[in-house]
Amino acid sequence: MFADAFELTLPRNYAETVTVFEQLLGPELGQETGMFTEGWWLWPVGRYVERHGTDDVKKSLDFIKELTKRFTGEFAIRPLIAEKPKETIKIILKWSKDPNVHVRRLSSECMRIRLPWAKKLYTSVEEFESYKTILSNLKSDPSGFVRKSVGNNLNDLYKEYPEKAEEIVEEWLSDNPSKETLWIINHGKRSLKK
Repeated sequence: MFADAFELTLPRNYAETVTVFEQLLGPELGQETGMFTEGWWLWPVGRYVERHGTDDVKKSLDFIKELTKRFTGEFAIRPLIAEKPKETIKIILKWSKDPNVHVRRLSSECMRIRLPWAKKLYTSVEEFESYKTILSNLKSDPSGFVRKSVGNNLNDLYKEYPEKAEEIVEEWLSDNPSKETLWIINHGKRSLKK
């Protein structure tokens, strides 16, 4: 695995290694798609940060924000959320209002309980008010890419803690919901209809 090779050949100092990675990133994706076609080669870089990111939380979060504009940071950030939830979520809250669509999507996607191919993460429930604020910041996002992530996030929550999902939905419905918000709610409730 390339991440193993990085550990054997790159500087032992995590911050130095991330500085090397920063120089490799290349241009940001110009559209919502392409992270798994144009940015796939960055997967081992994300994996390395996933393994070692808690060594320097600030450096990791700064890097993950840039990584997600080219690939995805949803796996790299999850150990930070698990081990340093308050510090990490404070930054994720800011990301939920970022002008970059990939950063906004990451702010939702990384908090999913049941992110595919990842270990379950329950920080969204443990830090529920912050989590609810993140999703609420995105509930009328102009990007379908972001809204789909929020709907998937809500769907995960319905499967694990339906009462908490309903709390979010009821709050959104009481506030003159936009058509974007209604789409998210419908997408988030899709498993209930099966």
